[in-house]
Amino acid sequence: MIIYEAKSIAVEKGIHDFTGSPLWCYRFMRPCGLAMHTKTRIAQKMPEEYESKILSFHKFVSDARKRNEFEIGQIGNMDEVPLTFDVPSNRTVDLKGAKTIVVKTSRHEKTRYTVVLSCCADSTKLPPMLIFKRKTFSKEVIPRGVVVHVHEKGWMDENGMRVWVEKVWSKRPGGLLKKPALLVLDQFRAHISETTKKCFKEVKTHLAIIPGGLTSRLQPLNVSIKKPFKVFM
Repeated sequence: MIIYEAKSIAVEKGIHDFTGSPLWCYRFMRPCGLAMHTKTRIAQKMPEEYESKILSFHKFVSDARKRNEFEIGQIGNMDEVPLTFDVPSNRTVDLKGAKTIVVKTSRHEKTRYTVVLSCCADSTKLPPMLIFKRKTFSKEVIPRGVVVHVHEKGWMDENGMRVWVEKVWSKRPGGLLKKPALLVLDQFRAHISETTKKCFKEVKTHLAIIPGGLTSRLQPLNVSIKKPFKVFM
């Protein structure tokens, strides 16, 4: 785009021998403080008056805790993380001067599954739930401490939420005693459906739904857990 614009200016000024080569472009960019970069993640667009919405959410959680006397270990957060079976690196070792660099994979770098992570405010980590894209359960032996669910699209739905409540949330410390709890969730449809709300009501769990567009600021898993988890994987 820089070269295209420069050529247009050259034509306007009657300069006909301007070639606008890539080398010229880099030389032009350097004193202007410009450089090539790899794209970063797409930043979440903040809604209007987001600061007041953040304060309102904090107040809602604080008031709910005072009103219901939730123990710190009974305040939780849950979210889904999409992953692939193969996570190839963009870097590898090869001979100096190699023109073409090939990174070998298992051909499953696009085969996705979902990991459901959850934690409590007292730093308790709850067992992860894996949702695989299949219609039947695998005959593989599942390691202890991991809950497995299947879905034809490999994603969370109302049935998956019911399984998570029964096998993960209800079995947290204090869950079997049905201690009053507060769970922070985003506005994903399966999280806030009437069927899901009924499941949570049965286990005495109140919901704090994060306002749309503010998960990057208000969801603990988004703020501090999911990125290092993905890096580790």
